Amino acid sequence: MSAPSTTLPAIFLAHGSPGLIWPKEIPRRPPAPGEVGGPLGPHRKFLETYGPHILEKYQPKAIVVFSAHWETKDAIQVMDNEENELLYDYYNFPEQLYNLHFKSKGSSKISSRVVELLTKNGIKAEKLHNGRGLDHGVFVPFLLMFPNDFNIPIIEVSIDASLDPEKHLDIGKALAPLRDENVLIISGGLTIHTFQDGDAWNPLTASPGYLDFENQIKSGVTHAVSAFERNEKLLKVTTHPFYRKAHPRVEHFIPIYIAAGAGSREGDKASVVSDLHGAITIEFGV
Repeated sequence: MSAPSTTLPAIFLAHGSPGLIWPKEIPRRPPAPGEVGGPLGPHRKFLETYGPHILEKYQPKAIVVFSAHWETKDAIQVMDNEENELLYDYYNFPEQLYNLHFKSKGSSKISSRVVELLTKNGIKAEKLHNGRGLDHGVFVPFLLMFPNDFNIPIIEVSIDASLDPEKHLDIGKALAPLRDENVLIISGGLTIHTFQDGDAWNPLTASPGYLDFENQIKSGVTHAVSAFERNEKLLKVTTHPFYRKAHPRVEHFIPIYIAAGAGSREGDKASVVSDLHGAITIEFGV
């Protein structure tokens, strides 16, 4: 195994949907041309290779993960679990998707460190002791990325219910020291998340505005000459005419700002590691 990097990145991870882990024994329509998701699509294949890659390259001692599926109002909540249960926060799926196995533990020490860093930076935060399981924005991709008996602590953290981009940049910036402590920050969402336009999910059927929206994201990440400029370009994305078409509610896009903030120290660069339509994944702080 190669030596780990001294400073870890912060990752905006396209976490996908339960369709990625659809049971093989249950018939499903054949994938449409261009389809990204589903059990046979390129998103699943990406996650299956990306997980082992980041474990080998970065060798984290813990993973702090944000999910678009957990919002809190009065304070950022930080899981403090001995063992992480699974929270099946989806409905009307096959029975097999409610009997999954992904065993992982928490870390009270890392949870305390997250609360400490947030509080130090004026962000109200508190630990939630054995009060919640990992939601599907975490366990669906992690089932594909990591061993099902996973020995690296996972600490899930909520996003702020304000869904304010600048506040989430600040949350990321507050947690940037974790990157020097061998803790991997993963912030899960999607670059397109709408149930109002079924064509939007497929690059072959999506209106050109969706493609332009994602191109603006990628351009802002790759063409910025500084972390400050990169964050400004990502904030400007919210003025794109297709932003609210891609995100009628913005909770799935907001996690990008946490990862961007955590990876925005002087000299930090960013890299698009997967440019799948609707499911872009970016490493910040590389």
